[in-house]
Amino acid sequence: MAIVKEVYTRKVSGETFDYELDYTQGADVAWIARVSHDGVLKGSPHGALTANVLSGPALEQYLRAYVEGMIERGLDLAE
Repeated sequence: MAIVKEVYTRKVSGETFDYELDYTQGADVAWIARVSHDGVLKGSPHGALTANVLSGPALEQYLRAYVEGMIERGLDLAE
């Protein structure tokens, strides 16, 4: 399992969120992100990719962009 720890700042509000993204690699990818704001867990969006062809940095970038998009839109996060 790969783990990525990042900080994301919403473009509109300027709020900063920390997230930790855990994911598996291979044809079937499972992932979960733990998103917090000011030390408070706001949500744990998760999902899976089937028939995945991405690997290494490309897979990581895809998942990071997906999670950051969810943070930007407030999806699966408690306000």
